Amino acid sequence: YSHNCQDLDFIQAYLPAVLISNKVSSGRAVYEEDVVQLASDVCGLCVPEYESTGECMLFSSSQTVFAVDRDDPFQEQFQQKNSGQHLKTKLTKWLLPHLRSNLKLASHLYRESLRKDIETLWWPQESLQEQQDIINLPNEDGAVIVLSGENDPTFLGSDVPTFLVPFHVFGERIARSTSTNLQLLVTEHCYSNDVCRAYSDSLRDYLARMYPRAVASSIPVRSSTITAAALYARMLLGSHLICATGDMECTIAASIKQGGYASVLLRGSRYDHVQELVEPNPLDYLVILSTDDMPTLSFGGGGDDAKLKATDVEEFGLQSPRDRSQCQHLRGRVGEWVQDMEYAKMAQYQTPISSYIGNADRGFVSTKKIPYRPPTTYRWVDTLHSRCQTQLITLDGICAVMQSLGLGRIFFVGDLSTWTHALSMHKLLGATNDAYDGLKDARSMKSWLVPFHCSNGYTIQIQAARNDELNNVDDAEQRSPGNQQPDCLEGGVCMPWLKEYQSNSAPTLLIANVGAHISKTERFRAIFHSFLDTIDRIARENDFVYFRTSIPGHADCTNHQNNKIIKPLNDILEKYHHTQKTNNWDIFTNHNDYVDRALNDRTASSGKDRVSIRVLDVYPMTSMRPDGHITALDCEDGQCEDRDVCLQYSLPGPPDWWSHLLYSNLLDVSQDRITEHQKGNK
Repeated sequence: YSHNCQDLDFIQAYLPAVLISNKVSSGRAVYEEDVVQLASDVCGLCVPEYESTGECMLFSSSQTVFAVDRDDPFQEQFQQKNSGQHLKTKLTKWLLPHLRSNLKLASHLYRESLRKDIETLWWPQESLQEQQDIINLPNEDGAVIVLSGENDPTFLGSDVPTFLVPFHVFGERIARSTSTNLQLLVTEHCYSNDVCRAYSDSLRDYLARMYPRAVASSIPVRSSTITAAALYARMLLGSHLICATGDMECTIAASIKQGGYASVLLRGSRYDHVQELVEPNPLDYLVILSTDDMPTLSFGGGGDDAKLKATDVEEFGLQSPRDRSQCQHLRGRVGEWVQDMEYAKMAQYQTPISSYIGNADRGFVSTKKIPYRPPTTYRWVDTLHSRCQTQLITLDGICAVMQSLGLGRIFFVGDLSTWTHALSMHKLLGATNDAYDGLKDARSMKSWLVPFHCSNGYTIQIQAARNDELNNVDDAEQRSPGNQQPDCLEGGVCMPWLKEYQSNSAPTLLIANVGAHISKTERFRAIFHSFLDTIDRIARENDFVYFRTSIPGHADCTNHQNNKIIKPLNDILEKYHHTQKTNNWDIFTNHNDYVDRALNDRTASSGKDRVSIRVLDVYPMTSMRPDGHITALDCEDGQCEDRDVCLQYSLPGPPDWWSHLLYSNLLDVSQDRITEHQKGNK
């Protein structure tokens, strides 16, 4: 038999040598008649697949790859001769390298064909421009979710229901840096089912809120009108692929995907089977998730779906995580700032900060009508995940979580925004004195360290160092004549920090940030990777490291027309739609996206001997706060800086919520460790 597909092999070339001889493998004989039957079963489906479609996508469907049914007598015979090993698994493992080659080639050929004629496939009958938007393939930061709802009888058996999971599972898996397109590929089996169709519509709306910069779309996939090449191209060429219902076509694509990430949600025997499939060659980018411990909504399998309404499906999908450890991936991304005067009472520092960051607080005169500075009266509320609210940091609270994680010190290093973060936390923990009173002279910003004694007898330390480029200078390096500290390459303040960080052997929570003083993308990436190399080189394996995202300023923060006090934005899209290029603020999102992708890559490829680095993403909540900047209306009458400072905030103010978010995420990490410990004891 021959075909017209260039560069693609025949199945005969896929069979390993042990199957085409009477040799003994691992003490078990493999019989020639078995091989003949195996090839016959596979080719019996492979050849009609090619002849009916004319596509060079041989062995792409689960009916082809898993040609032998579990109930087939030959399968049972083969299992007896091979100690119960699944023939399907063995065959799939042998085919995977060749599947990868075939599908990769077909996917790229398909992408090229789109450039020539976008109307060769079936799509909804909108305008030409809308069709162009719909068929844009995912790029390096795009994501694809496959909702099949199709039972594969050759894999699991007939009349088995399909299980759907809460939407937050996708919010946890898909990178928060996704900013172009989110595509839901909805097959006919799903689209024709009321439950699955309602689920896909609600999921699309959820993703649009979680990823406001991306375009979330739901694309019907009809087997009679869309080619397998189109389907696999979408699954293989995006940054993240999620097989939401565990169908085997998507699972095959996930197991051979090159680049990006893939997640497969499976249940029961499907989970065990796919784990067996990928176990000999564990793939860092591929995550197999069991839904056995998740809330699930089933449809199909002969059940009665008519009783479920669209509102029921949406309510199921929007439920918050049961396990709070999952909240660290969701908190602070979708919400609103609500004015709360009860919170405002707790938000005030015991004493103001004695520098220009505290000028607004020192100059404020309380009245009956306005008892507190307005920027201190707003509380963040997560509106999409109600169980993932941000907890307010307290001394006893941070002491307890630090002790549970075995940490004794919090070390801040970065630019002025990180310095502000450190001063904020120092005051939030009840300090009445100033941690450091040199902010009026940026050229003398020495590091500081303050101990806090907890009520339970535990002691923690807070330490901060100003270094706008996170470089590894020491006191004798890079000094210009007359300066009191080493120079940064692009200006700014770069004080020594690494020796002080290493000098204390206590496990440390390190909070780092860089970006506001870096004007070029290439320079930022080099600095960031240099920081990662430093963390790996010093190898403090018991430390926790968070890299905080950069926050842009608000060019209209000095708009005091009619003495109108600026209020928080109602929606983060207001900020994205009015991103200013002032002082390169528009590139901060690119910096943050790169950090997110780089740390995701690091997590996927890191061994257990590397320090884990997490993202502290304060951008969404902070970008909605044009109020509270140093030159805002609440800081007037000569109390504050004359210059236009719409990047820095006065304290107390919005930066306090960076500490609240950090504390809440640490609680999640602590809970996650407890959960893992409990699972290990079972």
